[in-house]
Amino acid sequence: MRLADSFANLRSNAYYSPHSHECLTTHLIVEGQLTITYPKDDHPSKTTYTAGARVDVDARRVHEVWIGPQGCTMVIGD
Repeated sequence: MRLADSFANLRSNAYYSPHSHECLTTHLIVEGQLTITYPKDDHPSKTTYTAGARVDVDARRVHEVWIGPQGCTMVIGD
């Protein structure tokens, strides 16, 4: 895994519809928050992550994301 592929500043209250990536992605939350769900799971639920959290999303796993009211700054690697 390569870390620090990109540094993202996501706008407040942004929404990212269900999508996937070809490889594992790692998100290190620096500031703000994001909420994620995996809509194709048998029992999907939403989980919110804040500063200091690490979120790993498996390759080709469909996920949906909401950004919190203060936005979200994160380092994203694959």
